[in-house]
Amino acid sequence: MKNRPLLSGCLSGFLLISLCIIMGGARFVKELRPSVLEEVIERKAVVRLYGQIYDIDVKDQYQIIYLKNNSIIYQNKSFEESKILIYDETKLNIEIGNQIEVSGELSIFERERNPGNFNQKLYYQKQGMHASVWASRIIVVNENVSRFKNSLYNFRIQWKEMLLDILGKEDGAVLAAMLLAEKSGMNEEMKELYQVNGIGHILAISGLHLSVIGVGLYKIFRRLSGSFLVGGIAGVSFLILYIFMIGVSVSVLRALLMFLFRVGADMTGRHYDSPTALGFSALITILWNPLYLYDGGFWLSYGAILAIILVLPIFENLMLQGFWASVSINLVTVPILLYFFYEIPIYSMFLNMLVVPLMTVVLICGLAGSLCSAVFISEGVFGTGGIGGLMLKVCSAAFEIYERGCTLFLALPGARIVAGQPEMWQMAVYYGVLLLVLAVWWKWKFRKGIMVIILILNMVLILVPIRGIGDRMDGEVIVTILDVSQGDGIFIKGPEGNTYLIDGGSSDIKKVGKYRMEPFLKSQGVGEIDYIFISHGDGDHINGIEEMIERMNVGVTIETIIFPNKGAWDEKLKELARLAMTNGIQVVEMKEGQVLTEGKLKICCLAPAEESDMYKGNSNAQSMVLALRYGEFDMLLTGDVENEGEEILIENLKEDYMGTTWDILKVAHHGSKNSTSEEFLETVSPAYAFVSAGRENSYGHPHMETMERLSDANAKILSTQENGAITVKTNGEKMWVNGYMNEK
Repeated sequence: MKNRPLLSGCLSGFLLISLCIIMGGARFVKELRPSVLEEVIERKAVVRLYGQIYDIDVKDQYQIIYLKNNSIIYQNKSFEESKILIYDETKLNIEIGNQIEVSGELSIFERERNPGNFNQKLYYQKQGMHASVWASRIIVVNENVSRFKNSLYNFRIQWKEMLLDILGKEDGAVLAAMLLAEKSGMNEEMKELYQVNGIGHILAISGLHLSVIGVGLYKIFRRLSGSFLVGGIAGVSFLILYIFMIGVSVSVLRALLMFLFRVGADMTGRHYDSPTALGFSALITILWNPLYLYDGGFWLSYGAILAIILVLPIFENLMLQGFWASVSINLVTVPILLYFFYEIPIYSMFLNMLVVPLMTVVLICGLAGSLCSAVFISEGVFGTGGIGGLMLKVCSAAFEIYERGCTLFLALPGARIVAGQPEMWQMAVYYGVLLLVLAVWWKWKFRKGIMVIILILNMVLILVPIRGIGDRMDGEVIVTILDVSQGDGIFIKGPEGNTYLIDGGSSDIKKVGKYRMEPFLKSQGVGEIDYIFISHGDGDHINGIEEMIERMNVGVTIETIIFPNKGAWDEKLKELARLAMTNGIQVVEMKEGQVLTEGKLKICCLAPAEESDMYKGNSNAQSMVLALRYGEFDMLLTGDVENEGEEILIENLKEDYMGTTWDILKVAHHGSKNSTSEEFLETVSPAYAFVSAGRENSYGHPHMETMERLSDANAKILSTQENGAITVKTNGEKMWVNGYMNEK
C-alpha cells in the first residue's frame, strides 16, 4: 500500500464517506431526507403538476415518463420536486425535452412491509425520486425537444425494433436487454431462469460490454492512427456516447472509470494498476451517488473485480482458469448474494464457464450484426437482415444454449441453496477469515491445495442457516402474520425446524406469492415448506399458494398441503388439490379434533365439523380453525370463520378449551363485523388480537364495530395495516411481539 499512495487515499476516502453515510443517514445524504410531498400530501391524493421529460420507457400496457424540474400543485399550494415518475396508459406521443402538465393520483414510494421484501422507497431514492403519478390527463405545454437526448432515445428504440424484427420477440428482447439495457420486453420467466442459475449478470450492461466497445475501438483507432492519444479519444468518445444512450448504472460507471484510468495511463506512458483503478472508481462512484452503498449491484460489481485481483492469483498455473476465476468470484461474493438475494446457485461456477466466453461472441455478433443489418437492409441469401441477420442468429443459437444449460443445471440435485439473509456479524467473520487466508498466502505462499480447502470451507460456513440452527437450539416457535395487504398469510417455524404456512393470498396485490411470500420465506432461510394449511377456498387465502405451486422450480418447494375435511370443499379447493397433486405435492385432509405435533408444539383442528354441510354455500363459515399450543403459549387461528361457523366454534371452545388462556387471537375475516362477536370474545378473552387487512381496502376492514368489541375485551390490537408483518416469538413460557414497521 505504501507504494500505492493514490490507492491508499482512495480507500481512506471511501471508508470515511461510507462511515458518514451509515452513521449520518439523512443528515449526510439528501436523498434520504423526506421530501415535501411525503410531509404534506396525503396518500393517493389527486394533484396537478408541470415538469420536463428527460426519459421515456414504453411498456406493453402503458408508458413511464420521467420528469424533472417539477412544480406540483395541491390544495392551491405549489411544491417543488426534482424528479417524479408518470404512468401514462394512453401512450401519448411525446418527446424528450417536452414540458407537460399532468393531472392524476399521486403515490408516495414506500419501504417494504415484510422482512426480505423489495424496498421500493430506497430503490427510487437512489434515483432521486419519492413519488409517482397515475395520469388521468396529460397536456404538452411546451414542445421544445432535447435534440441530442431525443436522437439517442429514438436510435435506441429503432435498434430494439430491428432486433425484434430479425430475431423475433423472445430472442430479440434478450439481445436488446444485453446491448441496450432494454429489459421491458423480455420474458419474465426467462429472466428469472437466468437469475436463479446465477447468470443474470449477462443481462446487465457491464465491464465486458464496455471492454468490447471501448477497448476494442481504442485498440483499432490506436493501431490505425499509431497514436495513443487518438485511439484514447476515439474509444472514450464512443463509450461515453453509448453510455448516454443506455443510461448510467453502477456496473457501467465502474467500468467507465476503470477504462478511463487505463486509457489515461497509456496516453501518459504510465503503468496501469488495476487495484488503484478499482479504488479510484469506488470512491468516485460513492461520491456520485452515496446510496449506491446500499445497492447489491455495487457490491457484486466491485466484489467480482476484487476477486480477480486478489483471489485468482492463488489459483494461477492451475488448469481450467475460467473455472477458478468463477470460484474466486464466488468466494468473494457469496455473502453479498445471500444478503441481497437469500440463495445461491451451486452450479453457477460451472455454468459461467460456458456462459462468459460465449457472451463475448454474443456481444461481438450482436454489435456487428446490428451494424450490418442497419447498413445492408436487403434480405439477400442469408434471410432477413442479410449477413447481419446471420450474425444476429448466432446470438439466438447462444441463447438456446443458455436456456438448455440453465434448465439442465436447475434440474440437478441441490441446484439452489436457500440459506437466508446472513447477519452482519456472520459476514464480518467470513470476510475476516478470507482476508486472513489471503494475507497468509501472500506472505508465505502456502501450497495452493491447502488454501483452496480453507477458502471453500469458509464459503460453506456462510451457507449454514445459522438463524435456523439458533431457533432449534433455543426451542423457540416463531409465528409471523405476513402483510399480504387484503388477505391472509401466516408463517410458523416450529421448535425443531419444521415450517408451516397457513393460507397465502391477497385480493389487491398482484403476484403476492412471488413478490411478498417467497422473498420473506427465502430471507428466513426457508427453501421448503413442510406443511401448508388451507382454511377455505377464497382467493385472498389461496391465490398466492397457487402461484407458489406453479413456481416451485425457481421458488419455494412444498411437501404437503392440508385441507379441511372434504365436506367443506368447494370447486376452488378441488381445483387447488388437483393442481397440488399434479405437481407432486401430498394432499391430505384434517378433520375436527385431529392434531399435528412437532416436539411440544401441537396444531389442533377445531373446525369445521364433519357435518359442515349444514351451512354449505358459506365458505367463510366453513373455515378451518386451528389452535397452536406450545407449553403455556396458546394462539387461535380462525381463518374467515363467521356466523354459523363461529357459533359452533364457541360451543366447541366452551366444551374442550374452557380453562384455556388465549395469548393471541388471529382475528377472523380481516376484522369483518360479521365475525368476532361479543360472545366469542367472552369465551376466548385474548391478550392480543392480530388483524390482517389491506390499508384503505374497499371492504372497510377492519370494521369499527369489531375494533370496539376487541377494545372492550381488553385485547391489545395489532394490525398489518399499521405494523406491517407481525411476529411473535415464544419459548413456551414467555412471548415477544413486534411489528416490522416499528423495527426501523
